[in-house]
Amino acid sequence: MNSKPILKGYGIRLRHASMRDLKEYHTKINDKSTAKGFLSLPYPCPLSHARKELKATIRNYWSKRPTRELFIIEVDGEIAGDVSIGHLSYKYHKHKGEVGYWVARKFRGRGIATKAVKLLTPYAFKKYKLKRIQGTCRTFNKASARVLEKAGYKLEGILRKNKCKDGRYLDDMIFAKIK
Repeated sequence: MNSKPILKGYGIRLRHASMRDLKEYHTKINDKSTAKGFLSLPYPCPLSHARKELKATIRNYWSKRPTRELFIIEVDGEIAGDVSIGHLSYKYHKHKGEVGYWVARKFRGRGIATKAVKLLTPYAFKKYKLKRIQGTCRTFNKASARVLEKAGYKLEGILRKNKCKDGRYLDDMIFAKIK
């Protein structure tokens, strides 16, 4: 374990990332089935890019006005994925945030993402004084949709041609939980 857990329960621990996580984190995000869902990371992701992203994430922890808080999901001392609350705005939309998550292939099918989202949601509502947390996933990603449903989020609709990846337009489902 690299740092003190911030949140724990359901057999998992959520903690902030550290630079000691770089090698294991980089390996896990470079799995093709995991990388498929990332829009912001290239595939394969060079170590230098992962280092830059991790440093920015860590700097954001110390910001007076963080735009995102990311947690490593740890299972039995190993990185299983991450979960984050992002799109935190202090100017226009200070009442809402967006949950994001991924789980490494080895840990899939065990409800880990659902457990992580269930731990993160009340924490984010309280810490950031949010009234709304939303999450999106591709319409073809039924497992991710189930994560949000099982964590108590409600489907609000389909965002057609919401993202473009590799020249293809993809539809997203949007889920939200309201306080």
